[in-house]
Amino acid sequence: MDTEKIRQILEMFDKSKVSFMDLEIGEMKIKLEKNVLPVSVQETPAPIKDVVSNVETKTINSPIVGTFYEAVKPGEKPFVSVGQRINKGDVVCIVEAMKAMNEIRSDQEGTVLEILVKDGDMVEYEQPMFVLGD
Repeated sequence: MDTEKIRQILEMFDKSKVSFMDLEIGEMKIKLEKNVLPVSVQETPAPIKDVVSNVETKTINSPIVGTFYEAVKPGEKPFVSVGQRINKGDVVCIVEAMKAMNEIRSDQEGTVLEILVKDGDMVEYEQPMFVLGD
């Protein structure tokens, strides 16, 4: 049993907004659950800074839970920046999950209007990371 791996899983679960996790890795099975109090105010992402009114927007969401990185290494040029035009299949960021660096590719094309997360932030499954416009 790899106690370091278990510690990392617990740390990621504790920092996340996920309230239940059922994980199986080989013969190791982990079930985690948090008591979550109902929230009366719904958290919303930062407002989209549209220069043109009535711009149709779409988002690129995280396909996994992990840590968001905007570049290959700290201090290097980010994969994308606001105002940049991206195509379907372009790498937009890296999400690290359990020491695995996962390149996240855009599933659509458009112009990056806003980046909703900062380098090093934890992201949840399906959390919007980028706002695109046409």
